Amino acid sequence: MRVNLFGIGTESESRAVTAQSRINCMILPQNEMDRTAMALIARPGLSLFNSQGANPSRGMWAVNSLNTPLLFSVHGNSLVSIDNAGTVAVIGALTTSVGDVSMADDGIYLMAVDGATGYYYDMTGAGVLTAITDGNFTATPKTVTYQDSYFIVISSASRQFQLSLNNDPRTWPAINIGFAGGGGGHLIAGRAANNILQLFGDTFSEFWQNSGGADLPFSRIPGAASEFGLVSATSLDIFDNSLVGLFQNKQGARDVARMSGYSRTKLSDSDIDNLLAGYSTVADAQAFSFMSRGHPLYALNLPTVDVTHVYDALPNAWAEWQATDGTRYWGLKFAKLANRLLTSDRRNGNIYVIDTNVFDDNGSTIPMEVTSKHLWMDDKYITVETIQIDMQQGVGTAAGPGANPVINLSVSKDGGNSFTSVGFESIGKTGDYTKRVIWRSLGAAYDWVFRLRITDPVNRVITGASAEIEVGRQ
Repeated sequence: MRVNLFGIGTESESRAVTAQSRINCMILPQNEMDRTAMALIARPGLSLFNSQGANPSRGMWAVNSLNTPLLFSVHGNSLVSIDNAGTVAVIGALTTSVGDVSMADDGIYLMAVDGATGYYYDMTGAGVLTAITDGNFTATPKTVTYQDSYFIVISSASRQFQLSLNNDPRTWPAINIGFAGGGGGHLIAGRAANNILQLFGDTFSEFWQNSGGADLPFSRIPGAASEFGLVSATSLDIFDNSLVGLFQNKQGARDVARMSGYSRTKLSDSDIDNLLAGYSTVADAQAFSFMSRGHPLYALNLPTVDVTHVYDALPNAWAEWQATDGTRYWGLKFAKLANRLLTSDRRNGNIYVIDTNVFDDNGSTIPMEVTSKHLWMDDKYITVETIQIDMQQGVGTAAGPGANPVINLSVSKDGGNSFTSVGFESIGKTGDYTKRVIWRSLGAAYDWVFRLRITDPVNRVITGASAEIEVGRQ
């Protein structure tokens, strides 16, 4: 009989509610019921694009409107450009060596801020990286964005934001300084999206638009403010034609939400909200978004608790992405350069291509692990004679690791509190498309939870499960 083992829940409050987890995989929903309504597939791997030594990227920004598309990345105090062929040029030096760097461009100038200084670089000529010396420019530039011919900078530890002269990051008129008024705290970040300047404080959000005023050109949109603010500037990113971030309110509630117009739409479910509430700190959250195989993905890295939660808008579900050793995902910053999806390594200066045709992280194992729903029938004894995992078989490599790929099954007979391995089964060597993945004589229990794990660098597609069970016999 077919058994419904796989869902979209996440263990958080109690294993008695759900023990489900999905590590390093994605859910592929099917509009038409064929063999399955939902499959589990491998997350993309990482292949090396470029390396900038030991220093992780502090910020990445791609400019694809130039004759030669360029990726700009800051490592230590050095800003470099990298073209699509991997050729590197050093642009210049920043005054700082640590901390996040925010960047924006108008097609001619690249602007960067590092918390202490603002910089500009003319991308169309033989320009050099130059510090902004205008006396009106803030001493604490936190984030930069671009809208309607203006570079817009947020000042940290204040409610101040300011606009440059039109298309000129060198000049910052005093008349172009504004202040957010939606709350008593300070601004965390500012981001232009859908032709609206969205300003996020620690416990408030408000929205401004270009009204063409004679003084400050932007004005606040009345009635659009929100009582939710942003946890960290680096949790905010463009996601599927909107903005997504990790938010909080004055009562301490935390959630992941997207801005739909002026209103927030929650993306985190109660399981994720409960996890976020229980973490010691999320103030250092960093996130990025990208599209992979039609899946809009938001990867939320939480360094202090060493975990990466990933939201997939296609099935409206969450998963956890891990590195080989079980720590959080390597990817930290993101940029799309020409046709490449790039992410930086949180540990060093490597920059990777996010690659759906690769099943390892730069040669390191990607463990794919799925923990099932409870198999439970009104507290009756369930004997499992056999269980078969339906999946894509015959995916072995020609030689080396993965030549005879296997999958491990562990079972829990105590509601997901402890697991025991019942052994490995072959997924099938190359071309062995009729290989059955099946385990026999697993015993009996009142409450079963199953865990599947694959580490071989092969394509992983799980479509469901079936079992021969008997209810009521001990």
